[in-house]
Order: sequence, then C-alpha cells, then structure tokens
Amino acid sequence: MASQTDEIYIKLSVVCPNIDVHGPMAYYSKMKTTWHELISGNLDILIEAAQSAVPDDVQTISRLRKKGSLEQVSTVLELLEARRRARGRLSQPDEWWIDREGAEQATRSIVAEHKSRRVREVSGEQPIIDLCCGIGSDALALSKRGPVILVDHDPLKLLLASANLRHFSENKSHDSHLVIRAKAENLPLAPLPIHIDPARRSETQRLHAYSEMQPGPAVIESIIEHHRDVALKCGPGVSADDLPAGEIEWIQDGPDLVEATLWCGQFDGGNRRRATLVKTGLSVSGNPIPLEELTLKTPQFLHEPVPVLERSGLTGHLQADLAAGELHPGLGWLAGQDHKTSPWFRSFEVVDRLGWHEKKVIDWFKARGEAPRAIKTRGVKEDPAALGRKFPRKKGDWTLALLRRGTKIEAWILQELK
Repeated sequence: MASQTDEIYIKLSVVCPNIDVHGPMAYYSKMKTTWHELISGNLDILIEAAQSAVPDDVQTISRLRKKGSLEQVSTVLELLEARRRARGRLSQPDEWWIDREGAEQATRSIVAEHKSRRVREVSGEQPIIDLCCGIGSDALALSKRGPVILVDHDPLKLLLASANLRHFSENKSHDSHLVIRAKAENLPLAPLPIHIDPARRSETQRLHAYSEMQPGPAVIESIIEHHRDVALKCGPGVSADDLPAGEIEWIQDGPDLVEATLWCGQFDGGNRRRATLVKTGLSVSGNPIPLEELTLKTPQFLHEPVPVLERSGLTGHLQADLAAGELHPGLGWLAGQDHKTSPWFRSFEVVDRLGWHEKKVIDWFKARGEAPRAIKTRGVKEDPAALGRKFPRKKGDWTLALLRRGTKIEAWILQELK
C-alpha cells in the first residue's frame, strides 16, 4: 500500500513537472559538488586532518592542500567551524552536515523538539511540510513521529537537510521524507500542516520585523489561509501587533530568549501570548494585565523577570506568586518584603540602597575591595560597560542595579538569591 508521502510524490510528479521533486537521495546524484563529496564520505581523510587546523594559518592551509583541492579544503574548514559554532545549540553538533549560515540560523535542538511535540500532538503521524527547511533541525525533530516534506529554494540546504535526516534517522533503511526545491510563493502542495522558517537576516544584521521576513507577509498569509495549521518561526523581537491571528509563543533556552513561534489553526493554544521556559517545560499564557504598584518605600527583595516573561508581557500573571509590587510604573521589576523565588524571576536581597551618585557608589565598593559582579540598568542612561571599568578589578558577589524610581535614580546593591 502506498504511503501518504508516496502519493504526494506521484501526484506532484504529474501535476507539477516544473517543480524539482525528489526522494531524499536524489540530490546526492544530482549535485556533484564538494558538499556532495563530503556527505558521501569521499573526503573523510581531509576532515580528519583538518580537525585541529587553524583556519587562517598559511602553513595549515598548505598542509591540507596536499590532501585536497583549495575548494575542498575551504569547504571542510567551513564545515568544522560551523560545527564548533553549533555546540550548545544542536545535539551531537560534530555529526551535523552544516554550513556557516546554517550554524547561525538553525533552530536549537531543544526548541525544535518542543515545537515538534506541539505539532505532532495535533497532527499525529501525517506528513508535515517544513518550508524554508535550512539544514533540517526542525525537520529532524518532526521526522521522529512521522514523514516530513523538505522544501527550500536553495539546493545546498536541501542536500544538507536531507543528509542530516538520513544520518540521524532511527530507521535508516526507510526514507519517509520528500525533497522539493521550490519558492514559497509557488508551493505546490495540498493543505497539509506546515512549519515555516522565513529568512530574517540581511547581509549585515538580523531582522525582527514581520514586514522584513522573506517570504513576506503577503505570501505567509496566503499560506496560512491555504494550510490553516501553521507554525511560523519568528525572531524573539517580533511585534505581536504585527502578526496574523494565532497564539504567539516566546521561547527561552537557559538564560537566552531565542525564538517566537506563531501558532495558527489547530496549533493555536487559545491565548494570544505564551511564554515558555523550554528546559523545564514551564509555560504561562494569557493576555497582558497591568502590574500592581508597590506601596512600600524600603522593600527587602527585588525581582527581575526573565527575558521571555517580560517580552511576552505576562509578568502580571505571576506577580502574586512573589507577593510583590512593581517598583516603579513601567519599570518591570517587582519588589516586596517576602523571601520568595521563582523560575520566572531572578530574585535579589537588598544589601544597601543609595541615591545615584557615581563617586559615592564607586567608593562604597572600593571600601570593600570588590567590584559588582554585574551591573543592571533600567530607565537610566548610564552605560554599564563604561561604568564597570571604574570599579576595582576583583569582582565580588554583589549586583549593582541602577533603577529609576519616580523622578530619581537609585543605586541598589543586591545579593542574588539561590
């Protein structure tokens, strides 16, 4: 009996002859490139020789040139550098087929697994389209519970993604995914569930606005209308007001706010905003609610929301957990009298509080022979990096927070709670 992916392949081959549609091995035979040689294992000796190479060292390059062409050496060095950059982002980074761009743009493995669980809870084992698939980090997670259709306009990315799925597949004897080279605006597929990872980078910088994504809003919204069940990967700085209807989930990995995903159709969790701590699986959702103001003049504890909570605007939903009020309207920090901690906040005990006067604050630390471990600012113009150079070199355990309170700036010396 033909599988769903087999049926899609047959229909596309007949109905869309102008689209490159292939099983996962097709590009291995079509692309006679250095990357093809790498993936095929023909340059394993060169890869091994380059493991400890210094990329810009002339002698190193000359030594490697004895084992391969200049193009081969350059590509191998790019592969190894990309793998190094992927450490801490991708699981088993030294086994990925990845280029420099892929290392910068790939979804972190832990985030891809989280999104895959959300998708597969709704879609089960039916085929999922991964549009603008890149090197395949999202596709790999999705492929663990069903077929994936890889779509990208860049043939190199399709080659790398397909190779990664084959390498990491739990069932290497069976290929359950398809490879389609197509532009998003010409996507020829039936309305299957779809994950989209638009390009969000110019030649010089990352782009955060929805209007700057490629494919752009008109194409994305057409895809949402056609496919309905859509997961749209966005940068964490995207404005919620600009995005189409659906649930926006901001995701934090460790201390890093890494991504926002717009969930549409059956993927929509029912609230406009969601914040997720992906390492612990903690999540909060809802709409922003105003923070209650602090009534105390001298609180004993301050609480800084973690980035994902503040970016999602959902701090008000967890304020009661700390029995704290907002230190100053619009500041975002909470303060109170109770010794409480939460995964959603970095909490500090107040050691001292001074009116902001640079010399007096520096003298406070000099008298103790230590510098602040960290300097935080909120609602002030002071540059933490420039200020930090004026303190003693030895760092202590205190945090210095310069916070606006009313019309004044206060210097808070804090001890973080563990």
